[in-house]
Amino acid sequence: MKKKIIIFLLAGTLGFSFAGSGSSIEKTRRQEEANEAAEDQTAGFEDMGDLGAEIETVDWEDEELYETETPLEPINPSDYLIKDAADYVTLGDYAGISLEKTVYEITDDMVQERIEEDLGMYAKEVKEDRPAQEGDTVYGNLTYVVQGKDEPYEEEDFFLTIGYEEYGAEFDEKITGASRGDTLEFSISYPEDSEIMEWAGNTVGFVFQVIGVYSMDVPEYTEEFVKDTLGYGSVEEYEAYVREMLAGEYEESSYADAVDTLFDEAVARTEFKEYPQELYDTCREEIMGFYTSFGGTDSEEEVYDMFGITEEDINEEVLATVNRRLLVSAYCLANEIEVTEDEYVSYLEENAALYGEPSAASFESIYGRDSLVWTMYESRFTEELYEQADITEIPYDLSMEEETEVYSREQ
Repeated sequence: MKKKIIIFLLAGTLGFSFAGSGSSIEKTRRQEEANEAAEDQTAGFEDMGDLGAEIETVDWEDEELYETETPLEPINPSDYLIKDAADYVTLGDYAGISLEKTVYEITDDMVQERIEEDLGMYAKEVKEDRPAQEGDTVYGNLTYVVQGKDEPYEEEDFFLTIGYEEYGAEFDEKITGASRGDTLEFSISYPEDSEIMEWAGNTVGFVFQVIGVYSMDVPEYTEEFVKDTLGYGSVEEYEAYVREMLAGEYEESSYADAVDTLFDEAVARTEFKEYPQELYDTCREEIMGFYTSFGGTDSEEEVYDMFGITEEDINEEVLATVNRRLLVSAYCLANEIEVTEDEYVSYLEENAALYGEPSAASFESIYGRDSLVWTMYESRFTEELYEQADITEIPYDLSMEEETEVYSREQ
């Protein structure tokens, strides 16, 4: 099923790791492990009849795929900066911005949770003839109609895992106990804060024809499994790797939160006078392109309805993006900060490998040269802010998360 999600563009920042990040190597290794596990799991589809027959694999070593690959065109990343940005903004003083940064202690529970996730990647599906229960994956054909809409949405080969609550706890409850061959008909009223924007505040009617029920056979966590399957010398070595990897991930997350705060403060310290209309039009086209791509429609009205937003929301997002690009351009030009072509190409190559793309060119074609260049320049800008910031490290406390959840529910 296609998930309906809000795209948080934040001026086109894509959240990729910047070239030179050491933790990306570890992420690449995990990606390779996931790919290998996915290949093993295809065996679970062999006895699914027509459903399994429709699943195809792609041989990425096929030379014909590479023969049709378009090479990267030459680029001078500095050409993307707005040369007259200083005419539209007045830079402020960005040195010494006060910032609280969360630091995390990696606990044994965190390590054990990640180990269980890793084991799950090597799990194999087992066909069951019993009713579905929590943890099972249920396959079928799904049809749903949102209240007030005439056109039903149909999807064959739909599946979900009971307990993940991808479509809400009540949906999982309705599926629990179903067996192969059953046809379930039910409706659910979703709250206003539902993660699926199309369903938020609406009653949705469902018809679900169950094709099959599968459990997951998770391998046992043993010294033999760690050595023979994961490729580590011992359980201790593997757990040390997991702990180090988690430390890197949490540090990246903490840094990302910190630079977001710094960027917001920098915007607040900047005087924005006006903007070039061409830049505004370009940013609007780019942002709407993201929404229409994820929504599968070229209609702006359908986008507003699908994501639960308005034209005013889009205009605010566009203006925020315009201001960020003017600020970054003015700052980078004033301080002679430049991204070179070699750095850009390295950035593409690193992220292409990280996200499973066959080449830098294919990665660029998916995410767009404009967005990628701006991501790099924003990274350079926030690195400068971070180096000058007055940072206070705050140890992570679980109560922070609990307080946030309570606040969200109250809102």
